Amino acid sequence: MRAVALARAALALLAALTGGCGKESKERVVDLGGGVKMTFVLVPAGTFTMGSTDAEIKAVLAKWPEIKEEFFADEKPAHKTTLSKAFWMGKHEVTVGQFRKFVDAAGYKTDAEKGTGYKVQFVFADGEADLVKDASWRNPYCKQTDEHPVVLVSWNDARAFVNWLNATDKAKPAGSTYRLPTEAEWEYACRGGTTTWYQWGDDADKGKGWCNATDLTAKKTLPGVSVDNLPMSWFKWDDGFLYTAPVGSFKANAFGLHDMHGNVSEWCEDWYGPYKEGDQADPGGAASGKSRVVRDGSWIAGRPPNLRSAARSPFLPYCRDGSVGVRVVLAPGP
Repeated sequence: MRAVALARAALALLAALTGGCGKESKERVVDLGGGVKMTFVLVPAGTFTMGSTDAEIKAVLAKWPEIKEEFFADEKPAHKTTLSKAFWMGKHEVTVGQFRKFVDAAGYKTDAEKGTGYKVQFVFADGEADLVKDASWRNPYCKQTDEHPVVLVSWNDARAFVNWLNATDKAKPAGSTYRLPTEAEWEYACRGGTTTWYQWGDDADKGKGWCNATDLTAKKTLPGVSVDNLPMSWFKWDDGFLYTAPVGSFKANAFGLHDMHGNVSEWCEDWYGPYKEGDQADPGGAASGKSRVVRDGSWIAGRPPNLRSAARSPFLPYCRDGSVGVRVVLAPGP
């Protein structure tokens, strides 16, 4: 009888999330007005191993011996994590066009445009990287259309965007809320059921067609650039993009999500902090901190290991970068 009750509860939750459409509704399209829409994919509840084991980190260091072990210390301990509820996640990263719709409707000015805090965009030419300090999402100093992922938005800007979505989407399921993904939701969604470094396996060089990353396109332009005072290492394929690519240009993972590796890194809801020991259910990250979590290596991640599903980074909430963007979830109520 308990199994029957649990099954009925799961079906009720799925019906609530899909607006009563049942298991056949795997996508939700939100009309932002003026022909601008956002598509969300239903990510099922489940359990996975979050982070990296000592053996996995040892294997990474054997593959890239020039990298210091301390770079991966925050991926430990690996721990069993359960997400007890299905949730909707943006099929793509938030685009320039979607963000523009928000800015125009809300009259919003980003942190970069206000000139507060730290902002950065690197522009590449003749094998050199020049720092441009007046860049913003409106002018990222690289060619973008409304279909490219928005960049140079801070965590504060990302939160303002999801607050606007909550006020705008009158058709969202009762009790549900738009927000940034928790770090656990993000890694679970990125893995898409895999246990390997990347969605395509453990071999970085087999990722062609999967993502926009620091590959041979970048190597041709940036032969002398270093990261963290170490030489760049490259994915050994050519994706055709130096900067960002239009969202959805590469393969989707098993959950139907695009660009979970590469293109732009993505803000998470959580404060950045060390992982806890032991099994966890629906974790929300550190209780407080100075930095928020950024996930998913970008078009300028610097090295293949930075795009692994387990890789994580801290970023101050008012900071913005030409390689950092946003992905949104629609989460069910308590």
